[in-house]
Amino acid sequence: MRCDDVLGLIRNHQRVAYQMKITSSVLSALLLVSAAPVTFAHHGWGQQYDTTKEMELTGVVKSVQWTNPHVRFQIAVDAGKPTEKLWTIESNSVGNLSRMAITKDVVPVGANVKISGFGPGPAANFGLFMNHLLFLDGPQKGKEVVFLRGAAPRWSDDTIGSDDGLHGKIVENDINKRPSTIFSVWTVVYNDSNSHGLHTITAAGAAPAAAAPPPPAAMAAGAAPAGGGMAATTADGKVIVCSPKSLTQIMGTPYPVQVIDQVAKSKKIIFKAEENDSVREINITTAAHKVPAGVAPSLMGYSTGSIDASKKKMTVTTSNVQGSPDTVYTETFELSDDRNRLNYTLKTSTSATTQGRFWQYQPGASVMPYGCTN
Repeated sequence: MRCDDVLGLIRNHQRVAYQMKITSSVLSALLLVSAAPVTFAHHGWGQQYDTTKEMELTGVVKSVQWTNPHVRFQIAVDAGKPTEKLWTIESNSVGNLSRMAITKDVVPVGANVKISGFGPGPAANFGLFMNHLLFLDGPQKGKEVVFLRGAAPRWSDDTIGSDDGLHGKIVENDINKRPSTIFSVWTVVYNDSNSHGLHTITAAGAAPAAAAPPPPAAMAAGAAPAGGGMAATTADGKVIVCSPKSLTQIMGTPYPVQVIDQVAKSKKIIFKAEENDSVREINITTAAHKVPAGVAPSLMGYSTGSIDASKKKMTVTTSNVQGSPDTVYTETFELSDDRNRLNYTLKTSTSATTQGRFWQYQPGASVMPYGCTN
């Protein structure tokens, strides 16, 4: 389970369960001073942070690292005093924050701020995952940035950012301005189980009605990120090394994707996912699916496909997937009648289950660089 999934299920009534006001003595016990040249940002998130309560601290922003999978800050508490302590702060992903209209420039170095978030979990003794930030001085004094998707403001009604885009509330009302083919950028709708990852489709082939997320009490808060992935950054946050993702992980991604028509140029259709800068190549052909000799198995496998004349439906066959090279995956990508969704299904030769999901069209959305430097 991804930390974004966990965060999306934590609402305002959980975060006020109780608050902890941090003193200098508590800060000393919980301090993280990161001097290593490489830091790892995506280990067992729920073990690192205690999501049952929030704590607050006040300090000066010393640095901003605007990188995936989490933006990072350095906050100095008691700056300039003998008791000064430096905290490493994490928050949401660059992709999600951009769709919440929160950019790197929002939080400048040198700003005096009050923040709240999830403090260290039982398996960690450092850091804080920031949910809210309040400016205490400067031109933005009194404004609050809500970093936690789905959360209400904590201190102020004068807020920066909105999660409407993440929740599918930004829609192109003019159907003629929506995509007329599958070739577009498509976004996930958080809090909709039919969009937020792969789900099982019912017997008639219809997707089940959207279900509410499970209550926070049922969350496996200590679960590691999907695939056990770990992302590393340099000390200044400028480099990310991404762990490879499998075919099903990428097709279940919570990040935007793009379907790109390169048939005329290379007889390929490109499926691009923002997560890990992932790219799939689908070889368009009328011949039966066959993996060319000498092509080694890979996490994405080898894909062939066909697309109808209207470019509204593509059928794909994939095999040669690392770990199960003999398994055949059959996929469909189809534009909805209202041209607002890209519907997706996935079957395997080893199971009778059909999985599926949809992505939504959102005007102005893009697939942003994730920052991998593998």
